[in-house]
Amino acid sequence: MADLQKNDVPAVGQVRQSVFIHENSGLRILFAGNSITKHSPRPAMGWLNDCGMAASDEAHDYVHLLLDRIRRYDPNPAWAIAQVGSYEANLWNGAKPSDAHADAAAFGADIIVMFFGANVPKDYETTEEPPRRFADAYADMRRYLDPAGSAVVFHGEGFYVRPVLDAEKRAVAEQFGDTWVSLDGIGTRADTHGRFNHPSDLGMQLIADAFWAKMEPQVAKIAEKRAK
Repeated sequence: MADLQKNDVPAVGQVRQSVFIHENSGLRILFAGNSITKHSPRPAMGWLNDCGMAASDEAHDYVHLLLDRIRRYDPNPAWAIAQVGSYEANLWNGAKPSDAHADAAAFGADIIVMFFGANVPKDYETTEEPPRRFADAYADMRRYLDPAGSAVVFHGEGFYVRPVLDAEKRAVAEQFGDTWVSLDGIGTRADTHGRFNHPSDLGMQLIADAFWAKMEPQVAKIAEKRAK
């Protein structure tokens, strides 16, 4: 039986750049994530898409599923991706949010979706005194991406089961007064896993559903305010 919690996709080289920006006139939403949020094509490993791994195409990854729903309230959202896979992997090597994500901080997001942690070293949970706590690195990134302190921020539980990381992420969400999004067992189901043990189209749909249940009221509120 396949190990549903095994993530063998290298953290380094997931994307050609760390920030992707799609400008528009409406509300501004920033997605901070890893390969589940965006992975550039890598033919050598059999991945040819340029979207969240392992959606069948761009339209089926959780980012674009959420954007489709956001457009019900604002047809012209601006959106950006801060791909932080390398930041996660270099937790203990002095990685700083400013190393590669200045354009994301300057984007001026109204809404930020933080959904990452899978590339944190696998021995993190069993290291008694790690050189740096994931919670500190996670809080640093959250603070950096919202320099004005005005964004509405949503933090997602991990797709892979890592209770220590999730507890630390949830504590950071509470520290900032942000919203926590539970995935409610999505990552433990075989049918939510696709290629490379990443979310299948069903997995992406359920992830988008979980975020949208918490996001929709805020999206509606911000869109209405911007329209005035």
